[in-house]
Amino acid sequence: MGRLSRFGLVVAGVVVGGALAWGGVAAAGRLSGPAVTVVKESRQVPKGYLSTNVVCPEEQRAIGGGYAYYGDHELDNRVTVEVNAPEATSDKPGSVADAWSLFFLNPKSKTITVEVSVICAPIG
Repeated sequence: MGRLSRFGLVVAGVVVGGALAWGGVAAAGRLSGPAVTVVKESRQVPKGYLSTNVVCPEEQRAIGGGYAYYGDHELDNRVTVEVNAPEATSDKPGSVADAWSLFFLNPKSKTITVEVSVICAPIG
């Protein structure tokens, strides 16, 4: 393949990639819906474990969540997260997942601080 052919493929790839990107931007611009709420809270995790959750405001469901740990990171003594998932705070059948559940294992000799979050959207 000559130089011009390679250049032509690159240009075609850029044009197609640009069109796909612009199409995604246009689609994202057309999407509208209810506003989301992000709830962030801080938790103290002592040596051992902590099971916790972050709850959405009334009439909202959890659509995402997670955590941030900004402390010392040691490969041989790492903080582990066993659960990082949506959960329902009610035991009623058909309950909506309205919280984000986390379970931390802390092998360190000191208490650590984590930031836990849930992303919520209106039910319905």
